Amino acid sequence: MTTRGDTLHAPDALQGTEPGQPPARLPLVVHVLALGTFLMGTTEFVVAGLLPEIAGDVQVSVAQAGLLITVFAVGMIFGAPLMAMLTLRLPRRLTLILALGVFAAGHVIVAVGSSFSLLLAARFLTALATGAFWAVANVVAARAAGPA
Repeated sequence: MTTRGDTLHAPDALQGTEPGQPPARLPLVVHVLALGTFLMGTTEFVVAGLLPEIAGDVQVSVAQAGLLITVFAVGMIFGAPLMAMLTLRLPRRLTLILALGVFAAGHVIVAVGSSFSLLLAARFLTALATGAFWAVANVVAARAAGPA
């Protein structure tokens, strides 16, 4: 932000072409990527509220069911940089589509699975996909929004 006198104003790049005009709108793709990021982030944390039910369904303790959160976190830690490197040569659009597909498939496995080890593996897989999506979505959204 720049100052003009005692008042703060938005940089000229953020203002409309005419004085008093609102700034230009963000491209639709930025909103879609933000929605995808929100949904994936929600998936990461929603398990915490469902631990007693999950534990009962797969017949493990609540503490053991908590591993579903840990496995997802570990998958994200390794997934974001690893998947960014592995998908570097792929077109960004393809990477995003593949990540969403793997994410959806992992959740279908979680929804129909009854084995705790299968749930752990599927959560790890969805975390890898989330890491890939986030890594690429941030770059795509920044480029689509432009410098303004």
